[in-house]
Amino acid sequence: DDLVAGIESLLPSAQAQAEALPAPKLALVGRPNVGKSSLINAILNDSRAIVSEIAGTTRDALDLAYERDGRPFILCDTAGIRHRSKHDTPMEVFSVMRSESSIKRADLCILVIDATTGVTTQDKKIAGLIQKSYKAAIIVLNKWDLIAGDKATEREVLEEHLERVKEELFFLPYAPIVVLSAKTGQNVKRLFSMVEKVREHATRRAGTGELNRVMRAAMERQSPPRQGSRRFKLLYATQLVPKFPKPFEPPAFLLFVNDPRLISDPYVNYLCARLREHWEFPGLPIILKKRGRDQNSKD
Repeated sequence: DDLVAGIESLLPSAQAQAEALPAPKLALVGRPNVGKSSLINAILNDSRAIVSEIAGTTRDALDLAYERDGRPFILCDTAGIRHRSKHDTPMEVFSVMRSESSIKRADLCILVIDATTGVTTQDKKIAGLIQKSYKAAIIVLNKWDLIAGDKATEREVLEEHLERVKEELFFLPYAPIVVLSAKTGQNVKRLFSMVEKVREHATRRAGTGELNRVMRAAMERQSPPRQGSRRFKLLYATQLVPKFPKPFEPPAFLLFVNDPRLISDPYVNYLCARLREHWEFPGLPIILKKRGRDQNSKD
């Protein structure tokens, strides 16, 4: 631990590394007509993106340079992603393909959901694309101006909607939810406060000693299940530091174990949840890589 601390003291600070990173790409993704282009206009305070009640107005993925509080961003306005069976024209097919590629090249995905309809099957599929790509994510519940009513009941209605979104998108538990109205501009500033919070946590580093204590306490609290006569054992854990870090880089941990094949996906989720209890990592997926005693045994 003393050696690691000595090495870390000679490395550039997380803030210095973050300042050297290129402008992060924020991709606004979602179904057609959920208000992605309206949200772009509300952020820019300008009518840069075409807005219409006709679903599918946005046909191409647009990259727009934007600066907020001295920090540069690239905002990616994407075409709405519909179910493949509902694509009307070859143009729409390619528009959807471009939107899906925007998720892969984005640093952070902002999943926009229509508050008046709630989470749909297609919203879940888009969230699944974000999850499979291991992207940082924020969920936006848009069109809140059409929901909000009596002040006395608004808090209760809000909590009900938030709980429903969490239940429907349970497989994206790390994504914080921001409720806003692109039309009125309500809470748009809160969205970028959350973006900055995610950015800040992406530069956090878990001390090796502390990390191993947290992991061992988690395994003592709930032992990994046996597979036959064998049980998964953790020998050592460390956080990986990417050589060329990207904006909103997900935290990745390398676990030195007896055999990577002995750990199940539910137990991996359990360990990730314990790490979040200690370090939070809002908006960021946690990546656990395993290496067995045999150098060829990796996962």
